[in-house]
Amino acid sequence: MKTVEMHVDLPLPASAAHDEAMELFAALGRHEAPFDELALAVGLRSLHIPVGGELRIPVATHVELAPMRWEATIELEAVDHPGLFPRFQGTLTLNPVGAIASELWLQGTYSAPLGALGERFDAALLHGAAERSLRELLERIAAGLVAKIREREESAARRARGLT
Repeated sequence: MKTVEMHVDLPLPASAAHDEAMELFAALGRHEAPFDELALAVGLRSLHIPVGGELRIPVATHVELAPMRWEATIELEAVDHPGLFPRFQGTLTLNPVGAIASELWLQGTYSAPLGALGERFDAALLHGAAERSLRELLERIAAGLVAKIREREESAARRARGLT
């Protein structure tokens, strides 16, 4: 098993982002937009295939919210042939950082398929492809969260000015 610990800085106070984060985490678990066709991607070049493009692996998610702790447990595994792809178990956490910023963390472990043979293959040829695909997912969640908060703030500002 490999440990994964990564975060994305958010230009949002955690208090303002909490409700939206919990809604986004729940949407991830229910496979709703923007996660209705969720797939983890691996660049073909990172697999030592000398062409551009990526391999997209559709994943199923299981998410359980823990709103009092501002986090959700998350499990990811391939929809088709799950025994051939890594499986991830961990948490998504929203952490306050001062009064005007926060961080979105993804922490957990993933297990390479095929036991020790899969771990050697992962280390020798894939060079962190699973971590890169998890980073992309975390960045996608963070971007969605920032966009939703900005949209909510702009809508409130328009209403306050009597424009809607």
